[in-house]
Amino acid sequence: MSGGWDESKYVDNGEDEVVRQVSEPSVEEPIEASVTRYRSDEEKLDDKSSGAHVTEKEAEFDIEGGSRETSQWKHFLNVAVAGVALMSDGYCSNSIGTVITILRKLYPEETTHNKSLQDIGMIAYVGTIVGQLSFGWYSDRFGRKNGMITATIILIVSTALCTGAYGYKGSINGMLSALIAYRFFLGIGIGAEYPCGSVAASESSNELKSGLRHAAFIVVTDGAIDFGFVVGALVPYILVCIFGEHHLRIVWRLSIGLGLVIPCVLLPFRIAMKDPKTYVKHKVPLTKIPWLLVLKMYGFRLFILCLIWFVYDLSAFAFGLYSSTIVDGVLPADASTARSFGWNVLINTFYLPGALLGGVFSDLLGPKYCLITGLVLQSIFGFFMSGFYNQLVHKIAGFCVIYGIFLTLGEFGPGGNIGLLASKTSPTAIRGVYYGIAAAIGKCGAIAGVYAFGGDQVRNYFYAASAMAIFVAVLALLFVPKLKQTCIEDEDKRFIQACIDAGYGNPYNYEKNEPEQLEEPDRPPAFNPFLSATFSFHHIILC
Repeated sequence: MSGGWDESKYVDNGEDEVVRQVSEPSVEEPIEASVTRYRSDEEKLDDKSSGAHVTEKEAEFDIEGGSRETSQWKHFLNVAVAGVALMSDGYCSNSIGTVITILRKLYPEETTHNKSLQDIGMIAYVGTIVGQLSFGWYSDRFGRKNGMITATIILIVSTALCTGAYGYKGSINGMLSALIAYRFFLGIGIGAEYPCGSVAASESSNELKSGLRHAAFIVVTDGAIDFGFVVGALVPYILVCIFGEHHLRIVWRLSIGLGLVIPCVLLPFRIAMKDPKTYVKHKVPLTKIPWLLVLKMYGFRLFILCLIWFVYDLSAFAFGLYSSTIVDGVLPADASTARSFGWNVLINTFYLPGALLGGVFSDLLGPKYCLITGLVLQSIFGFFMSGFYNQLVHKIAGFCVIYGIFLTLGEFGPGGNIGLLASKTSPTAIRGVYYGIAAAIGKCGAIAGVYAFGGDQVRNYFYAASAMAIFVAVLALLFVPKLKQTCIEDEDKRFIQACIDAGYGNPYNYEKNEPEQLEEPDRPPAFNPFLSATFSFHHIILC
């Protein structure tokens, strides 16, 4: 009687979940056996809701009463709405590279002997770090949906300000300073997308069919960033072709302004969506989390992921930001702006197959070995480009193809899988903070790359990037854990058991047979002016 799956104990309520028919234990059945049966049935119920042990009838209809195929598309739409806003990151990061090229041509006297253009490229990363760290806490505290809505509004406002940047009395230096300030706030909005949107996408992907979860996450996050990179290179090229070389001022402003399209389209979808079920089920007040135990269990793992992300972004974002500058160095001195941007578009299209193939092979090989494979292959191509650089620079087509494959392999390996690892190797209660810290350290690497790779020693940069890829591959081989399709549930169960073993109890109140109140319901919460101000500010933004 104990431990078996009995369909009669569960009924479909036609709404959100399967409801278990509760029956009192019989007189003949000991209490211990009843508890064992309850726990076993709860595990079976969890397996059933995640797609395991599916009967022939359930294969046609899911537990919500609709067809399983329709339900899967609905779940994928939730994943996409959560993660695809990262397209803004790719678009803003890449389009600003071409904008910098235009500003350098328009205002050579104002930009030759100061660092304004370099600061324009760098300052958004600083804002991104602020957004990642602050909204990591915010998404764990107030919910993924609230965080995504706030991030989207920040993106809309700051992008509009960047588009209309203007200096006092037409001052060029004032305009550059205004652009720097506005891009800082743009970076905050982009940074907020990581611990809110990406984390929500990882949790929503857990509702998809096993075998597609890693691919779905990578496609809508890393794939979105890469698509933003391509569009960020394509839009300035099209605008230059339309307006010509003598109207570059409108080209750079429109290049920034068209970044409004993505967040404006996503905002109504995000308002209508709900928080992922995994987050709703496992939300825990941050004050109730045993942080010393968390540090002991996840501190070293987080350190390794931060180090890998830092080293990868050190070269990856710098190559993306300066791709148009690198192409300018390879093209003849009299090459037109449209020709330079056209080759830059070709190079950036190589990002897309890397993200798509990386998603497929992440499910086949596992994120760990997919990451390692991409890094090793990328280092081989990087060393090849360094060794034959003098020959490649005289053949622009060959250079762009080899350079593009170099970028493809970077996205195939760490580009998509490092975010996947950061979003699925921690329990739900701290996932926003955990992911935000890892992503922030990665962006620190991007800032370092802006300065380290900002000169004209392109050949040496490929040497350095290839050597760093080998270093990261070794770290991943030694210290990165393997992930299964059920890694989110497995990590929550592991965290629960560790808390119980350490004497903290169950933080999720997961075991229904032993209910625990995380807070005393009859006692009103103490007044906290900081939280009250935060709530007020949040509601003002939403209204």
